[in-house]
Amino acid sequence: MERSELVRRVSRLEGGVRRDRLVVFGALVLVFFTAQAPAGPVVAVPVVVRDAAGGSATLTSKGLTVRDATGKIQVVAGIDVDGRPGVDLGDSSGQLRESMYLLNELPVLRQFDAAGKRRAEIRLDSSNDGELLINDANEKLRLALFRTSSGDPEFGLYGTDEKLRGYFASDNDSPYLVMRDSSGTTRVYAGGYKDGSIGMDVRNSANTVLWKAP
Repeated sequence: MERSELVRRVSRLEGGVRRDRLVVFGALVLVFFTAQAPAGPVVAVPVVVRDAAGGSATLTSKGLTVRDATGKIQVVAGIDVDGRPGVDLGDSSGQLRESMYLLNELPVLRQFDAAGKRRAEIRLDSSNDGELLINDANEKLRLALFRTSSGDPEFGLYGTDEKLRGYFASDNDSPYLVMRDSSGTTRVYAGGYKDGSIGMDVRNSANTVLWKAP
């Protein structure tokens, strides 16, 4: 090999080594000053994961949202705009069908029909007693299972106006059944009375007893 060619190759090699050293040195300087720089404001950037079918899951500081391949929301778990933790489940059309969250620090489970109407609800009341509520297609309360203010278990039936029409309950002495008209007047009573007796009576719209047995 001629000497001139050897000189050119050595020169290129030395130049490449110098460039590599400069790149490494620059990277080290950048890392050093970045580490010494004061921390700036934290910016929340959503993390999105997609599968081969097109479904996705988006994670943010507020929670997790899962969508199907068409973009319909199937699951939302996290903190809502009011600061309440909860989980929402949607059907294949993206319609909300079930929701579980804390309302005023009390757990609530709600179920919705295909039109988005709330039809069933299980929750704890302010006394931490359980309640089961069933609504019609107009979201009017029609049936309820709960405990009364005195602690008695009660099963209530409601009209389309959400007025209580009848209920079955029990205290420590005996069960009792009450039937009311649209004005809320008791028309039929069967069960234990306050005097300790057990019987049945029928009343008129003025709440006057027309018949009683025994």
